[in-house]
Amino acid sequence: MIKNLNLEKLDFLVKQVFQETISIAQSLAMKASHIISKQSTEQYSGIKLSDQQRHELQLEIKQSLCKSHYSYGMGFASYRPAMDEEGDYWTLEWWFKKDNILQQANLENYQNAQRFLDFRYFDWFQQPEINKKLYIQGPYVDYICNGAYTITTAYPVIVQGQFIGVIAIDLLVSSLEKLFLPCLKAIKETAVIINDNSRVLTSNAFNVRTGSLINLEHSKLLYHYPDQPFQVIVF
Repeated sequence: MIKNLNLEKLDFLVKQVFQETISIAQSLAMKASHIISKQSTEQYSGIKLSDQQRHELQLEIKQSLCKSHYSYGMGFASYRPAMDEEGDYWTLEWWFKKDNILQQANLENYQNAQRFLDFRYFDWFQQPEINKKLYIQGPYVDYICNGAYTITTAYPVIVQGQFIGVIAIDLLVSSLEKLFLPCLKAIKETAVIINDNSRVLTSNAFNVRTGSLINLEHSKLLYHYPDQPFQVIVF
């Protein structure tokens, strides 16, 4: 009974983390769409924010980041192709928490670096653009913002039926491990949290590492929720 209760508690916690994150991403994307729709986007995809749009969007991002219990950072990413005499432009309005203080990452100021990294080809940007729906990437190492194992939840920002960019929310795997560890340690079997590609988020076994792929042949998926991005399995 104790074992089952620990598994149920862990499963509930995993669902809670991602349900909250998805809800915030969806809400923030809708707010971003409303803010951006004040400026015509008929002639091009993507956007370079006006000062007023940036100010309004910053307020919404910071408010959402304060409300989130689990996220490390969040923001808005967009790419605008070259037009007229202006070159192409990568927008990355990004904020993060450090010691419970909100800070801005001035990544957008370094356009040459953005051109080199070019987030358009990252799954968290490309998949919402292609499919016009939520996409969750990770765990993966985020080389743009934090250099750590990360899970990114990305929701498309649509204006007048046109893809403009994404709202992205980062969760640090290290923070999630601390959150899930008490439940994991109380489970006697090998318990693993995996994404929908069977890639490991974390586990209670030292030899099952974050980012590795799991063979599900001998596992038991005790709580299966097809609409959830992460599941708990035991061996």
